[in-house]
Amino acid sequence: MVKNISIASMPKPQLTYNPNYYDGTNLMQLRPREVAFKTYKMRDGTLIGLFQGSRGVRPDIDFVIKILIPGSDKKLRPPTHTFWVVDLLLKIPQYKNEVKEIVQYYIDYYERTVPFASVQERNNYQLETVEEITTRYAQLEQPYTLSLDYVATVIELFCKNEKINPGAYMFRNLLLVLRDYIDGNKHYTEVLQAAMPGYRN
Repeated sequence: MVKNISIASMPKPQLTYNPNYYDGTNLMQLRPREVAFKTYKMRDGTLIGLFQGSRGVRPDIDFVIKILIPGSDKKLRPPTHTFWVVDLLLKIPQYKNEVKEIVQYYIDYYERTVPFASVQERNNYQLETVEEITTRYAQLEQPYTLSLDYVATVIELFCKNEKINPGAYMFRNLLLVLRDYIDGNKHYTEVLQAAMPGYRN
């Protein structure tokens, strides 16, 4: 007798990563040679690493975000805002209200969050929003898109990073443009433009 086995109960294939960038525990960049002080693993296998930065009014607590996707030939790279922005745009036709709630959630989070006070606080940081977002909006998980924990993680980290520099506003403005698009007050192309590196409003 053949038993029915659900897809959810089947073991997931073992993910492989480029050993030049991941040792099984930590992400590493090659030039300059440096180990991430924090490495997060997403549900879809994407690895997010935080590396020491050098910019802004507090270069000691500045950090750079880099990602590595599964695959033995994949390379470590910085994530552009277009990754998560396009992902949320793809969800809007089916989940417009939920996407707007997520965007508003992070606009509110941005306003209340504060920069790290020390290197130790930064290095020991535990994500504050990801569990809530992935639990409340689990229905937004879709095949062929980014995992929701990836989207939540990078948005939270970019909020924290921009808050290091008083007067910085680019990331906050991107969230506002995305909300305006959902409300019908911005054009699709304006959202993509706002997500481009170096965009100035």
